[in-house]
Amino acid sequence: MSDLVAFSKRVKEQLAHASREPHWQPDEANRYMADVAERRRRFEEIAVRLSNTVIQPRLEILAGYFPNASLSRDEPSGCCACWFGYCERFPASTKVSFAIEHDIRFDKVVVRFDASMMPMFIKLNEHDRLTLPTGDMSDARVEDWVEERLGEFLDAYLRIDRGGDDFEEEAVTDPVCGMRISRSSAVGSDPYRGHPYYFCSTDCREKFARDPTAFVKVKTM
Repeated sequence: MSDLVAFSKRVKEQLAHASREPHWQPDEANRYMADVAERRRRFEEIAVRLSNTVIQPRLEILAGYFPNASLSRDEPSGCCACWFGYCERFPASTKVSFAIEHDIRFDKVVVRFDASMMPMFIKLNEHDRLTLPTGDMSDARVEDWVEERLGEFLDAYLRIDRGGDDFEEEAVTDPVCGMRISRSSAVGSDPYRGHPYYFCSTDCREKFARDPTAFVKVKTM
């Protein structure tokens, strides 16, 4: 191990011999910081757009087909996630998520995909990423990539399906009146915080729409 006193001396000597001339002129530094700020602003706009119009709607569609699925609402900005709870038909706690990130200079947009399953029954594509230039962003490219990852996930998730009645005939509870009904016999359904709720009558559905919090309390993960 080198002597700390000797190391301190070398640092002091290096500083003493360093050029006192500034490496950045004031106008150069200002232009650079303004350029970085503009790239950051452009990235933030892209991140919001991709989250709201590309990733979140596709996760909502996928979650709508599974009674044990719910969208996570406490994810950091730029992140979208869906949980699939442990149940008799799908005996694993599973999460699929997307995060929109950037490189150090805000020159590139990185869309990261992560999936986890506990216990792990099958081979699962747990991680992937798509990198695109910020200045030439293609939403269509992101859409195709997100759909490919969700399609791969769905293929894997269905391999742990133990079977049973079709989801359309699965019994659900009207959150307003408490009646047990089949999904196919419900007069309609409304999503609330990423979870679909089914109703035995239009009256129950209207009451729920006016104030969902009066009938359900959703726990976030």
